[in-house]
Amino acid sequence: MRFETEERDYYAVLGAEPSASVAELRAAFRAAVLRHHPDRATTSELATRRTAVLNRAWAELRDPVRRLHYDRALERGTAQTLVWPLEEGVRPAAQPRRVFREAAAPSRWHQPQWRNVAGFRIPVEVWIQGPTEQDRWIIEHHIAREDWRDHSERYWLRYAARHYREKNRIDDWIGALERLVTLDQSFDALVGAGLRDAYLSAGMYLRGASFFEQAGRRWTPGTSQRTWVEREVRALLGEFRDARVRRGRVDERAENAELLLNFLEVLGTEPSIADVRAAVAAHRRAGHAGRAAELVERAVGDRISEPARWYSLVQLLTEAGQLDRASAMLAAIARGEHPNALNPRLIHGDPARRLAAARGRLTRARLRVSERAVREAAAP
Repeated sequence: MRFETEERDYYAVLGAEPSASVAELRAAFRAAVLRHHPDRATTSELATRRTAVLNRAWAELRDPVRRLHYDRALERGTAQTLVWPLEEGVRPAAQPRRVFREAAAPSRWHQPQWRNVAGFRIPVEVWIQGPTEQDRWIIEHHIAREDWRDHSERYWLRYAARHYREKNRIDDWIGALERLVTLDQSFDALVGAGLRDAYLSAGMYLRGASFFEQAGRRWTPGTSQRTWVEREVRALLGEFRDARVRRGRVDERAENAELLLNFLEVLGTEPSIADVRAAVAAHRRAGHAGRAAELVERAVGDRISEPARWYSLVQLLTEAGQLDRASAMLAAIARGEHPNALNPRLIHGDPARRLAAARGRLTRARLRVSERAVREAAAP
């Protein structure tokens, strides 16, 4: 069956005004659906077609963003219309004349010959060629022969840092990131810069720890920001310990151990047992028995703030060769003279397992001493 039709905008289809609220628009849609229900229409085909038009108009206007764009188009006279089927005998109304605004003179700020990529203006013909050509053009015209020390634009520093990393220009890469964080002193900038990964990749552990320590002074102790910075410092120092104190040439390991301890002292941070153990082992390998013994005595004489540290001290004494002293301390723990060391919640583990592991290390150490004595006695 052929129906007469007329063009209607989306609001006219629903029978609502453009100024209607969301609730009023929804009510108008529901009323329209009921009004044009197949039970009330002259033919089911007419009802089906009208329902489809209603659903399309409602789908557009129920979305706030799409409705906003449609309202603006309606004001300009460029809004889309829908074909509304009429009942038999009803003639279509006169077609509304669309009013198009005259094209305004182009603004001097509108420059279609340029596009923006990562904050840089590039020619549109380069932009069309894709990301590879865009990066090549930016590097050639904005990054090459430029010094990051002369720039304060954060977008420039971010892009330049990425370029330096890809070209393995380590000093420039880290320098650009540090300048970026110095210019933008927000916590988000510090976290998002990825400085710790940069320092680890370059092996600049102490430089990284020093920079983070200085940056952390922006926040008061105890805040979540300061705590995060302190964790970054400890992580970098831990990497330095593992890479330079536990590994490397014997003499360099002892020097790096002293460098680590001095750095911690400057920061006002107490060395962890892992730091002391690594330093003691490095000095013993280098033949500095006196310095190794001094470090052990300092660690044993410090105030015990964490109950689990008792087991670490036993391990330190064992590794330092002071087996009788380690055995006496372990026996004192087992007798309950240090009750916190037997509290599973405080040591984050099973005390029985800790004691058994410590006894096992002591037994193996004594066995090694006995075997060494036998070999020395058998030597000519």
